[in-house]
Amino acid sequence: MGKLEVVDDLLNGAFYLIWLFHMLDYFEVQTGLAIKSLFSVGATGTLVFGLASKDLASQLVSGLTLHLSEKMFEGDEVRFSDGTSGKIEHMGWMETQIRNSDELAVRIPNTQLAGQRVYNLSRTPRSQVKQTLRISYDDAPKIPKLLDNIKEEIRLSCPKLITDGSRAFRAHWQNFEDDHLQVVVDCHFTIKPTGDEYYDNRQAVLEAIHRAVKKTGAHFEVANKS
Repeated sequence: MGKLEVVDDLLNGAFYLIWLFHMLDYFEVQTGLAIKSLFSVGATGTLVFGLASKDLASQLVSGLTLHLSEKMFEGDEVRFSDGTSGKIEHMGWMETQIRNSDELAVRIPNTQLAGQRVYNLSRTPRSQVKQTLRISYDDAPKIPKLLDNIKEEIRLSCPKLITDGSRAFRAHWQNFEDDHLQVVVDCHFTIKPTGDEYYDNRQAVLEAIHRAVKKTGAHFEVANKS
């Protein structure tokens, strides 16, 4: 649909341009005034000068590139490589309007978006939940059992967990830190990384980890505040 809409807009623009010149010809015949000549000397000259400006031409090219690339459409949840993220509310030829999660809408020139990597969350069929846990040194002997319990609780709580080996499903003791043992949990799901379903599933993972820690009799190590 994206390319068809762009072509439709271009055809509409060409139609109106032809209609405009046809009307100018008509008025010139009816009134005897050289309207086209006046137009070319005045408004058309100004318009051509404006279109020839580097910034305007760059904006138009960037807008055309974004529309034809079909990387995103209005309504998509996206994240750009500069950290900008939100829902695409409007894609114009000059700028794009994005609504952030805090409901603030921002209009960004297309030249700032065209060269960036775009992550289209609405078209991503899978998501990841990754957590780093701080476990007490006193609970080092319990960690093997803790890891098994974490994976078991996540399996029972999250029916869309990917367990066929195509994506990681890990719970590992990863490092010794100054005041805690570092455990990393990494799991993937057949859920888009946006919307209520994603956040409900993320909460289910956190609840599963908490149950596993409590079931094992281990303890989280609170970070020292200094």
